[in-house]
Amino acid sequence: MIRYAVIGIGRMGSVHANNLAKGRIKGARLVAVCDTDTQKLKDFGAKFPKVALFEDHKTMLSSVKPDAVIVATPHYSHVELVCDALNAGVNVLSEKPAAVEACEAQKAIELAKSLPHLKYGIMYNQRTNRMYAYAKKLLDSGALGEIKRVTLTITDWYRSQHYYDQGGWRACWCGEGGGLLINQCVHQLDVLQWLTGMPVFVTAWAATKNRDITVENDVVAIMDYANGAKCVFTASGHELNGTNLLEIAGDKGRITIGKFKMKYLKFAKSETEVNATTTKGYGRSPYKVKKLTYGIRNILSELRTRGQQANIIRNFTNCLLGKAELIAPGSEGIKALSIINAIYLSAYNGNKKVELPLDYNEYCKLLQKLKEEEKIQQ
Repeated sequence: MIRYAVIGIGRMGSVHANNLAKGRIKGARLVAVCDTDTQKLKDFGAKFPKVALFEDHKTMLSSVKPDAVIVATPHYSHVELVCDALNAGVNVLSEKPAAVEACEAQKAIELAKSLPHLKYGIMYNQRTNRMYAYAKKLLDSGALGEIKRVTLTITDWYRSQHYYDQGGWRACWCGEGGGLLINQCVHQLDVLQWLTGMPVFVTAWAATKNRDITVENDVVAIMDYANGAKCVFTASGHELNGTNLLEIAGDKGRITIGKFKMKYLKFAKSETEVNATTTKGYGRSPYKVKKLTYGIRNILSELRTRGQQANIIRNFTNCLLGKAELIAPGSEGIKALSIINAIYLSAYNGNKKVELPLDYNEYCKLLQKLKEEEKIQQ
């Protein structure tokens, strides 16, 4: 039985803590929670009197000595808390993003590498979506052949002014370290790089539209891959009833994934073969179609228990029990974050073409500049 503690029992932390406390994660139980908000601790303790309550995470780690801890605090504190847990000899699962800056995320990754007996994971829960998992299997097997084009449109993260007016650390450079990208789209950008690999160049445009905030809620980016293929990424937080669509076109087939449905076209002949052998007409290939849905059971699980997040905790638990490999290792948390940092670096520097791996120092200078400008506006 893996003994868990949760640091931060706000919106997502309380979901994780509740799932653990209610026995929804086989092989795991909740032994402690920590939060600086005493009222939240009091309310949680009233529901789960057997769970120890702490206001200081270091005290909790030393006195309870849990097997694993889930970090569910504001983005800027993730690295510090992850490192404190690892240094205390505790396995750690961190909420996304790994950090605000890729260079900070690297610190946690390096520490975890030096402690190979401990596990470090990240809450990239969309990797448990069975449609993305099937797409990963197809791409890794080479079923699509060489990637020719990628389109990712994520405009269904609608956020009204009321959402931003709640204040706090979100939707600001000084707290969250960005807006739509680092808070919401980090999930889709992780899935993107998980499936297609990291781009080598990023050119981007970002804007704030129809909202009284200092960070972006509208983004367009062009990503170049090493083989010459490109990805067109569009994201919006101000479009009603928006679109959630990923399309990957390869030499041998094409994948189209919406929010709840997926279609895979398998070509009988590759495009390379069609082009080389066509002597009449325009050229075509027969194809087979396979369809997959997210599943009504999974949808209901999301509504009741945040099923994808629970799946990551199950996977982390099974990894600690020696029954599984990590779906989302902490070392991969830096990848989507690097893409986000690169988009910001391009968008807020005259749409210049940014090369990856990222120049961490250049991005740190930009973020500091954006923070200083934000303070002047307030």
